[in-house]
Amino acid sequence: MRSLEIERLARSFADTAVAFLGLVENLQIAQWEQPTIEDGRPIGTIAHHVALGYAIGTWRIVAAQSGYPQPLQLSTADERNAAHAAATPSPDRAITVMLLRTGGASLEAGIRSLRPSQLEIQITIGAFKETIATLVESCRNHILEHDATIRKSIGV
Repeated sequence: MRSLEIERLARSFADTAVAFLGLVENLQIAQWEQPTIEDGRPIGTIAHHVALGYAIGTWRIVAAQSGYPQPLQLSTADERNAAHAAATPSPDRAITVMLLRTGGASLEAGIRSLRPSQLEIQITIGAFKETIATLVESCRNHILEHDATIRKSIGV
């Protein structure tokens, strides 16, 4: 039987991912290329960054479920974001939308595959220790953070 907490986490993530996908799908071409007001990365690069976050989140959940260590993070978030922006200054919009759609569904499935007893497993990511439940919440919060950035940048 599926846990109510796992269902809540999965539904909360999925609802947030679907809303973000809708925001991105409705961007005009000029908005896609527009720099964000917070750090100047193009909005399309931010959308692509979120899609990559889905893949990383899915991998982290699978690793945690399997007892594998989390990947090492040899740089800061700012350094990783700058490297991503430099490598993908103008990501393909159609591919990014597809990655958001499929990656969001994959991460939701990963969340739903958790057993209730796994939610409190401690994992180490860089210098931080957190639970799998906290990891799932941070995946949702990551979307919300970038959703807010995009909305501020386009004046919505």
